[in-house]
Parts: sequence; C-alpha cells; structure tokens
Amino acid sequence: MNSGIKRRVVGMFSIIITSCSLDSFSLGQDILYSLKMKLCLALLFVSGLALSAAASRSKRAAYDLPDGAELLVGAVRTSFVCNNEGYYADIDNNCQIFHVCHTVTHADGKSDMLQWSFLCGNQTIFNQFSFTCTSPEDAVPCGSASDFFYLNGNIHAGPNVFFHNEQDVARAAAVTPGRSSQPVYVPPAGGAPRPPQRPFRG
Repeated sequence: MNSGIKRRVVGMFSIIITSCSLDSFSLGQDILYSLKMKLCLALLFVSGLALSAAASRSKRAAYDLPDGAELLVGAVRTSFVCNNEGYYADIDNNCQIFHVCHTVTHADGKSDMLQWSFLCGNQTIFNQFSFTCTSPEDAVPCGSASDFFYLNGNIHAGPNVFFHNEQDVARAAAVTPGRSSQPVYVPPAGGAPRPPQRPFRG
C-alpha cells in the first residue's frame, strides 16, 4: 500500500480510538453514551473499509515492487505495457521483473487490461519458456524472451494439450546456454505418460 495513504488511515484509526475511549464518556447519560458508541463503531467500520479499498487499489498497480527492488535491478524502467493476457518478462529490466496481464470485463461491458508487476529473487531472471524465475544459465536469454511470448496462447489450451510442443522445446534448447547438449524429454505425439523417474539415491 502507498505509505502516505497507510499513514493517513492509521492516523485516522488512532484519532477515532482515542476519541471513543470509555474515559471520554459520562456513564450517567445512557442515551448519549449509546449514540456515541454507535457513532464510534460506525467510524471504525468506515475506516476499515477505506483501508481495505486503499490496499486493493495499490495491489493492482504496475511496477509496484517491494522496497529495495532498485538494489537488485538498478534504476527500474517503467516502459512495459500489457497488450495481451499472460506472463511477460520485462526485457528493459533484464528480465528481473515480470508482469502478469489480465483482461477484466465490467458489468457495463467495458474491459480493462490489468497489470501486476513482480520481482524475481536475487540472481534469478524470469524464464519466458517456463514462466518461472530461475538462474540465467537455465533460462532462455533475456534478449530472446520476446520470441517466446507466443507461449501465453497455450495457457487456456486445455488440460489435454501439452504446454510445449517439440518445436517449442527445440527452439528453447537452441538458445539456452548449456541446454543444447542435454537431453530434453519430449512427449510422444500420442500423449503417452511420462516415463518413471529414477529413485533418489542420497
């Protein structure tokens, strides 16, 4: 949440609680006491709603990153704009930031594209092939991330469709450092189950 909004709402809570303390009431005046208590409860409820609304608004902000993000990324460039739904590496920020884009349709029929921004952990980047934050040597190079944006179209393909096909895997293996020499499991065309994994021997 925006720290300025948070301070104002917390300040409002403390003023309401202070003014609503039992010490400020004269218990001999039952009707007045009852009205003041109802007013205080109503003010606390409205303040809670304001705090909730402020929190939900700030959660939807693009580039609303954790404090200290600049220590990992450097100066954050806010150039990415959502054009389609999905998960997207932010190439201008070395893929250390990624965005989730989602279209919401309102009751009046109008639609908006929402954008949420996330920071990958230290020494990781967003792998546009797997939609995860991973070490740079296990990810498609950041400069090639836009070549894999099309994979977002596979998100809603259904449970019986593999997320990657053979061409996707071959394309990623060709550009991923150290991956072209490693065997990559490619499911057979008939959709046979994955072979059993070897047992762990530690």
